Amino acid sequence: MKRGHVYHVYYRRLGAYRFIGQNSLKLLVTLIILGTVVYLFNEYVLNLSHLAGYITEHFNTPTVFASFFVSEVIFGLISPEFFMAWIATFSYKWLWLFLLAALSYLAGIVAYFIGTKLYHLPRIHSWVDVRFRKQFEQIKKFGGLLIVVAALTPLPFSPICMVAGVIDYSFKNFLLLTLSRIIRFAAYGAIIFGIV
Repeated sequence: MKRGHVYHVYYRRLGAYRFIGQNSLKLLVTLIILGTVVYLFNEYVLNLSHLAGYITEHFNTPTVFASFFVSEVIFGLISPEFFMAWIATFSYKWLWLFLLAALSYLAGIVAYFIGTKLYHLPRIHSWVDVRFRKQFEQIKKFGGLLIVVAALTPLPFSPICMVAGVIDYSFKNFLLLTLSRIIRFAAYGAIIFGIV
């Protein structure tokens, strides 16, 4: 029996898919609210596309990569696809794409450690261990699936990594599962490089 099938049966029996499904609606509502806030911020305070364009036009390559890294740590405010389109005109664009993916992976690790530090704040500690204990236990149980989904899709990767740190998800497993982030960059890069 293949390992993937074993995990599928395991997750189905424990209710992982139901948990993901039920919480996807909550996540969708949260993302709509966050998207609205980002849209209003982008429209009326500071246009992030213009900011990203300004950064890539006026700063050297290391500064742009540093901006990408900071963005990836702080909730991915600037879409990675923008940076992929930027490197599409470079020589050795696949090498540059790998560097972007590696920076995103490292940003996830930094977010994980931020989460471990957040857990020691009294209010966060209280939320995890008392107020939302049941929800966090579910997240801990199915955290691996959630990490992979966030790494492969446009779901916010950094917050999921922070939550993994907050719940003390196995760091070894975290490192292994977040490698799937590289698959996302390769797939999106292939599409963007084909268009640009």
